[in-house]
Order: sequence, then structure tokens, then C-alpha cells
Amino acid sequence: MLTEEEKRLLKNKINTSVMEYRSKRKNRRIGYYITSAAAITVIFFSTKYTNIYQNSSAIKNYVDATDINIDKDGDVKLVLNDKEEVKITEKTSSVTYSSSGGEVDINDSKIIEQSLENTFNTVIVPFGKRTKITLSEGTKVWLNSGSKLTYPVVFNGSKREVHLIGEAIFDVKHNKKQPFYVVTDDYDIKVLGTVFNVSSYNDDDYTSTALERGSVEIKYKGNSIFGKSSIKITPGTLAVYNNKTKKIRSKRVDVTKYMSWRDGKFIFKKERMDMIVKKLSRYYNVVISIESEELKMQTFSGHLDLKDSVEKVMEVLKQSTDLRYKIENGKFVIN
Repeated sequence: MLTEEEKRLLKNKINTSVMEYRSKRKNRRIGYYITSAAAITVIFFSTKYTNIYQNSSAIKNYVDATDINIDKDGDVKLVLNDKEEVKITEKTSSVTYSSSGGEVDINDSKIIEQSLENTFNTVIVPFGKRTKITLSEGTKVWLNSGSKLTYPVVFNGSKREVHLIGEAIFDVKHNKKQPFYVVTDDYDIKVLGTVFNVSSYNDDDYTSTALERGSVEIKYKGNSIFGKSSIKITPGTLAVYNNKTKKIRSKRVDVTKYMSWRDGKFIFKKERMDMIVKKLSRYYNVVISIESEELKMQTFSGHLDLKDSVEKVMEVLKQSTDLRYKIENGKFVIN
């Protein structure tokens, strides 16, 4: 709700506008209509203000209230309602829910049963690993390294909501009556049925969405005091939100490179070396540093086969870019 001071300032601003208008027109009827419009403005402002700062999203409230952190090392973990943990040791894995949500199939070989009283489940993927999740209503999610996805066991109500930290590719099951929302710390994405990539890592200063198929609407925290701003994007579009400036920009791109990690490839086109190294560090869970500030800013294009070992990938990168590196205590140092 608005504070008393905010109410007073807003009221003074509206009254000043009304008095100026009346002094110009000196018409009681016009003055009455302006005053009525001003009252409507107060109600609209108060409602939007409340919605922004008192987030009513059940899944966001759950994530904020639970302490389930992303482990940088170790196994993939399936957390059942923030209590029971199921560890998954494989480097790449799958988690598939039955339509009822009561059974979870791990890697097509291990069945976990859970009570439907469990409200939410969480999958945590450490660096160096990846997993594919099939939700109870049929939506498929590919989670990249260093990511966390929280979601209901069963989607009830008028919308389907999941919460993401990290990077994921979504192939959303179409349901016009129950739209799908991806909630991040920076913005919310509304979809009906589509394929897209979302990257929202805590150590990045941006959140991005690359749309391959369908259409999505992004609602983000802008600079306006009147609420969240929104933008709709079409296939072949990348939207990038800067969480410092609170601004979003979109451009046409080849979305293939944003989807390629799902298939074990890394495609980069005019990408800065420091960003290439950052993605490789997450994917392989290794430390890769660059000593040269000039090299960090240089851009490169090409592709890497992520099915290869990190040592082989670094050799390919070395041959194609003429960079040099050394290995010190298991860490790769580029110079």
C-alpha cells in the first residue's frame, strides 16, 4: 500500500493539475470530469503499486521461503517438497512425471512415489551436468548446468507456473485455458505453447529469452512507477533484460545457438571470449580464466562439440583462435 507521505504527494500533484486546468477553462462541468478522472488515477496507481511490491505468486513465495541452494558440485538432486532428496549421479539424466504427478521416473529405470500433498518439487543441476524434465502435464524442460527449476507436482488453477534460476529450454504443452508462466527473479514469461530458451543466472547482470517457435509475452520490472512493463516477441527474436538499468531490448537472431547446448554443441557467432569461457566453465564445471583484458573483449565465431572432453575442446579453441593456455592445479589459464 502507499505510505501516507506518498498519498499526500500524489494528492497534491493531482490537485495542482486540476487547479491549473480550472484556471484556464473556468468551467464547473469540465472541472468535475477532471476531478473524477483524477480519482480513478489514484485507484489505478494504488492497485498497481500493491501488485508490484506484494507479489501474490504462490511459487515465488514458496521459493523465497525455502532454502534450497544450487550446489556447484556433486549430483543432480530432485527435492520433494523441500524435504526428501533423491540424488541422480549420471552426467545427463531424465526426470519424468506421470500425468497424476504421483510417480516420478528417474532415467527410465527408477520409480519414485510421492504423496500428492507435496505442493512443489525442485530439480537442482550442479555445474558440469544437465537433465531433462517432463512435467505432469506434458511440458518438457532441458535444464543446463548450474540451474534450479521449481514447479508444482500437479498444475491446478487458471495458470501453470514454474520458477527458474539458471538456463533452460522449454517445450510447452499447449493449453489455451491454462497459460504457462516461467517466473525468474527479473521477469515473468507468459506462453500458451511454444519452444524457447531462458537464461537467468545469478552471476549474470541480465536475463534473456530466445524464441524458436510460438509467441511469448515478457513482463518485467521497468523504471515506470505505474507497474511492470511488457513486451511480446515473435520467433527468431532474442530479448535481453538488464537488471541494473531495468531496460529490455530485443533483436532478430539465429536462435540455433541458444538451443544447441541441448544437443551437446556450442555455437557462437561474434561472441566475446570472456562469455565463451564463462559458458564452458559452467558446462564442464572447471575454472577457466583469461589473463589478457584485450583477449576477453575479442569476438569469435565457430562451434564446439561438447560431447568431447574439456581438454579436447580447449585444444580445438586454441587451434581455431591462436590463443595459448596452460593448466595449473586443474585450472585452465588463457594468456
